[in-house]
Amino acid sequence: MKPVLYIVIPCYNEQEVLPITAPMFLNKINSLSEAGKISEDSRVLFVNDGSRDKTWEIITSLSEQDKRYCGICAGIG
Repeated sequence: MKPVLYIVIPCYNEQEVLPITAPMFLNKINSLSEAGKISEDSRVLFVNDGSRDKTWEIITSLSEQDKRYCGICAGIG
């Protein structure tokens, strides 16, 4: 049985960099999964910690585009 990996990314006002970095984390998940090192159920988990910009909107959009992205919103969203 392959381990399930969650890459947890804390986010605070990351609207400028999130569209750039999110695919990098997903690529890592994909490459590890394709190499048979982790489960296909592995995910990239963004934790929005009270961002006052569009970070949460970007996270929700990413999660709608790909099931391997997921998010938690703590605080103002």
